Amino acid sequence: MTEVITAPYGAWVSPLTVERLISNSPVGFSQLRSSGSDLFWVETRAHEAGRRVIVRYCDDTTRDLTPRGYSVLSRVHEYGGVAYCVSKDTVFFINGEDQNIYAQALDSGSDVSPITSSDANERFADPVYDSPGERLICIRERHKDDGEPENELVAVDISNGEITVLHQGYDFYAHARLSPTNKKIAFLAWDHPNMPWNGTQLYVMMLRPTIGDASIVAGGQTESIFQPEWLAEDKLVFSSDRSGFYDLYVFSSEGTYPIAADEREYGHAMWQIGSTQYAALSDTHVLASPDQEELILVDSFSGMSTPVESGAAAYRDIAKFRDGFAFLQSSVDEAGVIQARDTFTDQTRTIKHSGESPIGRDHISRPELVTYAGSNGEDVYAYFYAPNNPAYSATLNERPPLLVQAHGGPTSSTSSSLNLRIQFYTSRGWAVLDVNYSGSTGYGRAYRDRLLNEWGNRDVQDLAAGVRHLIAQDLIDPQRVAISGGSAGGFTVLRALTTTNVFKVGACHYGVADLRALAEDTHKFESRYIDQLVPSDELDQRSPINHIDKLNCPVIFSQGLDDKVVPPDQSRMMFDALREKGIPTALFMFKGEPHGFRQLETQITCLKGDYYFFSRVFNFEPDGIDESALANAEFANMSSL
Repeated sequence: MTEVITAPYGAWVSPLTVERLISNSPVGFSQLRSSGSDLFWVETRAHEAGRRVIVRYCDDTTRDLTPRGYSVLSRVHEYGGVAYCVSKDTVFFINGEDQNIYAQALDSGSDVSPITSSDANERFADPVYDSPGERLICIRERHKDDGEPENELVAVDISNGEITVLHQGYDFYAHARLSPTNKKIAFLAWDHPNMPWNGTQLYVMMLRPTIGDASIVAGGQTESIFQPEWLAEDKLVFSSDRSGFYDLYVFSSEGTYPIAADEREYGHAMWQIGSTQYAALSDTHVLASPDQEELILVDSFSGMSTPVESGAAAYRDIAKFRDGFAFLQSSVDEAGVIQARDTFTDQTRTIKHSGESPIGRDHISRPELVTYAGSNGEDVYAYFYAPNNPAYSATLNERPPLLVQAHGGPTSSTSSSLNLRIQFYTSRGWAVLDVNYSGSTGYGRAYRDRLLNEWGNRDVQDLAAGVRHLIAQDLIDPQRVAISGGSAGGFTVLRALTTTNVFKVGACHYGVADLRALAEDTHKFESRYIDQLVPSDELDQRSPINHIDKLNCPVIFSQGLDDKVVPPDQSRMMFDALREKGIPTALFMFKGEPHGFRQLETQITCLKGDYYFFSRVFNFEPDGIDESALANAEFANMSSL
């Protein structure tokens, strides 16, 4: 029996080394689709600098389709979405570098041919194949020299790339879906100042024999519609939050009626076009994932539901497949797996794992869902991860350091799925609190709307309340509390460090420091988003850059130089201000990185840099990480630590 070593929290030796993270980094699965008896998906491969590859599952084997030199990625709305579709014998995909649409015969090897020939100022997303017209129907976003881009619903002739506009006039379009006979199309549209989770309209439009007027089926300025799917030629299923939750509804010639209304979420914030949470298996049944926590089969007439699958952390990207369905699943000890289930035999088959885990299950810290009173005394939800390493223990009276994580969005959420960054910390003797603060998705519209006009207030208060909750339970060391976040979460980090005294150090990844500058210099999709979250007369008051005098603890910054969402100079301004003030600080500026780091080397550099920076602040010796972790960073005032 191995003797347990007593060592300070934070200095434990973890099997989850940086080298193992690099060699065993899991691939990301997304965009699961089927065609005939084949299954397709996109793999995001950090070991290939974030390249995205379409993979085909055929005759019980998998094969890469996308040749080297291409990456399947849409940049519509900057966040993109579904970037390919499949016909009987061809896959059509959007290439990340030039945003053109390409065709690749399924059995032709690596030969691809362009369909469109514009520059990256013309972008496409979420294509569907219209077989009678030999064309693709998709979303087009045209960027101009002046003014905002134009978004339209278009058809692209696959023989010559000629484009026909099918619908225009709205600021945004999404999720166009053809009816079973290809005679009709359903799609979503909305205008500024709404985001898609605020209010959208669901339209149905005739395509054949002639194009007709589009008719509104559901939605409005204060009703969000998600994922229209055809059950039959005159029958649609969609999700609406008109009740306060994303319930499932059916629209048919007999009217509109709910089929799943149980205060669970059958939809989510549509940051990426074409994301899904259910699938039509037939004209009578929908396979859905309420709260993305289980799979149920819903009768489209009676609304009766039957449990199908549960026990994982998350279920998503459901697709009809052969005599059943396929789905992406993640759990507390596995980042991702593609599963297929036969509805006749009730047997589930594993198609592919995301990779071999670089950490054993006995070293994995399992999340505990905690509920505590946040801002205004209302419930807030978070996942608490205790330190876990079977080879180590701390002294009886020591309490672990805590890392608080603020997710991005802010209209987004975190889940209990395996997160190797969290395990990197917990296996070294840290506790982690991953918070779904007020404004997060997955808890209904009222919870989501808590952040309206309150960004930088309620989210910060909720995170601070979470720390106090753990202190009251004697679970963490109140003098060693770090906070980390990216994008909108980075803003929450900086705001927390300038308005509370709970946190002792921060890590800000591509975070917002100047709200007014962001409001005046960001992309179209989010250009009115801040208007909902912060009153215009409070932009300066809530901007961390204007409160450097209140920031008295160290911060490390990481920023991509190709970021089109948060201007890179915002991180630079904060770093310079802290340097002038004499506070320890560091700054990574990564060439070629957009908003959200895609290259494995960048991700590892950030992880090492943050951990080393925290170790200097909290005065412990980190295993396997030294001052070289900041070799590629600018830093200042570190000698004071």
